[in-house]
Amino acid sequence: MTQAVILQHVAHEGPGRIVPIFRDYGIPIEIRRLYAGDEVPTDVDELRVLVVMGAPLGVADVDNPRFPFLRDEVALLKRLITEDRPVMGICLGAQLLAHAAGARVYPNTVPGPTPDAPPVPAPEIGWGPIRLPFPGGTEPVLAGVPDGAMMFHWHFDTFDLPRLPTPPPPPAGAPPAPPPPTGHVLMASTAVCRNQAFRFKQRLFGFQFHFEMDQTGIEAMLAHGREDVLKVLGPEGESRLREETARYLPRYLRLGERIIRNFVEYLKLY
Repeated sequence: MTQAVILQHVAHEGPGRIVPIFRDYGIPIEIRRLYAGDEVPTDVDELRVLVVMGAPLGVADVDNPRFPFLRDEVALLKRLITEDRPVMGICLGAQLLAHAAGARVYPNTVPGPTPDAPPVPAPEIGWGPIRLPFPGGTEPVLAGVPDGAMMFHWHFDTFDLPRLPTPPPPPAGAPPAPPPPTGHVLMASTAVCRNQAFRFKQRLFGFQFHFEMDQTGIEAMLAHGREDVLKVLGPEGESRLREETARYLPRYLRLGERIIRNFVEYLKLY
């Protein structure tokens, strides 16, 4: 029987509300806890959908012997990309999906204060609005999500959008060919990180922001990421995040559930 397989990299970044919503649709689920020694699946015929979660790791760790599962994930993602099989990548999962599709993954930056100054690192931690560019904001997976919706962010890196291979040039004397298709759609951006969410081909989705979390998941992120919060947001960062969580969480939960249900229904996974 085909099933949803969820790849979890660390104990404190679980699948959150993806599990109960998938179960609402009768989708069998298996969570592979890679940090605990579970293996990356190799039988793609048994995969109804692959969900790749986040972690305080990066594409730069793919060849790190401490995390051998990352290389196996990239190999699996390459197979699923070739076949355009359903994938939902979140945070690190989106970065791994982009990397497996041949796109560049690198630290997120913004321009320096002067034209000749080097770029400035621009991590995103905490609550911030997403922008839905046209036509990406009209994607069925984002139906019901308004421009400016507050989402939860926790990342230092970003990625280029993956592209289909460039077709061969037309024969000599042939009329000019139209621009080749990119294969991707940019679905969401933020003020400091343009490539926040994308669709590649028809069934491959990457989300840099988190939409799947619940209160417990956010608390776990804060508990394990205090150094990041202090570094990026300063000494008042944690208290500010907690205040903002109380303010934004109820609507965030509704919108996150909408995205997950849209994903299931758009791909007809039930």
